[in-house]
Amino acid sequence: MSLRHQYNKGLVKRRTNYGLRAKWLTLCLILFAIELVIVYFRIHDVILVISLHLNIKLDWIRGLETNCEAVPGHNSIKDSRALSNGGENASPLPFCPEMPPNLLGKQELGNEDEDVNMDNLVKNYTLVEPGGRFKPAQCVPRHKVAIIVPHRNRERHLRQFLKAIHPVMQRQQADYGVFVIHQSGTGTFNKAKLLNIGYTEALKQDDYDCFIFHDVDLLAEDDRNLYRCADVPRHLSVGIDKWDYQLPYDALFGGVIAMTKDQFAQVNGYSNEYWGWGAEDDDMYVRILHSCLGLERAQYDVARYRMAYHPSDKSNRVNPYRYTLLVGAAERQRHDGLNNLHYNLVEKAQLPLYTNISADVGKPPLNPKTVGFGTGIDIVVSISLLLLMLTMTCCTCVKSRLPHVLLCPRRIP
Repeated sequence: MSLRHQYNKGLVKRRTNYGLRAKWLTLCLILFAIELVIVYFRIHDVILVISLHLNIKLDWIRGLETNCEAVPGHNSIKDSRALSNGGENASPLPFCPEMPPNLLGKQELGNEDEDVNMDNLVKNYTLVEPGGRFKPAQCVPRHKVAIIVPHRNRERHLRQFLKAIHPVMQRQQADYGVFVIHQSGTGTFNKAKLLNIGYTEALKQDDYDCFIFHDVDLLAEDDRNLYRCADVPRHLSVGIDKWDYQLPYDALFGGVIAMTKDQFAQVNGYSNEYWGWGAEDDDMYVRILHSCLGLERAQYDVARYRMAYHPSDKSNRVNPYRYTLLVGAAERQRHDGLNNLHYNLVEKAQLPLYTNISADVGKPPLNPKTVGFGTGIDIVVSISLLLLMLTMTCCTCVKSRLPHVLLCPRRIP
């Protein structure tokens, strides 16, 4: 009995003219379409994470860099006090030297579990004025520095930070003020928005020309890492003990960074869209490249920090959509940042060692990219579902005889 006769009698399963089993092929295509939907909505976030942590430059980041090759350097901040006076020092005191003479180098930070007493700090740091202000009496500082610290429910770390930062800044002969930006309430934490608020409120108090954006749990191990701004944004916390003093990935630009007032305004500050933990620092990295500013990292041998341990904050869970936002960082830059910053100032008080600014930052908008916050379980579920779908697709592909037809494309008579 011929094959065509068997086909007409229905003794074999129906196939296409090329030997494919139509039902299995249709099911294979349906499963493949479902996989594309899963990849589009979730898995590309995982791909971005892997790309960043394997130091693989994404095409859109590489494009931002190459577009700025012909842009000359700008935003010089050389001796801003002298430039404001026409190059002359109006004070009878000399300018402070470029390299402060009283630096100690590597310093002992003490026990990480120590609970610093705030009253003792106030008694010991008599040179610090209310609001955390200080300037040297023997020379004129070259820059006026504002240290911006986002904060909530980290009082022990804040006391350790204040104990460490004031002696370092005084030995560096800086004219500085410390601003602790506290997010009021118990809603989802927004670190980037707090940094924007700190920049805005500090300028209302004085004409600062250099801003240090500083995580509260990072303590400098070497005072030769100068807290100053430069012609380009600077990354100061290059080496952290948690990562064996190595840079985890090339796009990292967080922890402790230094930017001039003009540089921060040019990139439109931080994005206000990163509710929860993660990627707001990488977003700033993209903004800097997109603005053709360039950046530099402090010397590895002195840019070393100790990170204080802290348990996870339930109101600062990992934002599973952070890398979805990161991909659109350059497109959002013009309308997302300082120019659309909205907040309610709850309190502003000049305390003995710092200026406390409490602000209500609002709530995350109710849209699919920010409505949910998880701990990574949803990503694991997505990957597991994708693997299951891939397995089913492979099985249906084999059942449809697609591999056989592709490898042996013999038309059935």
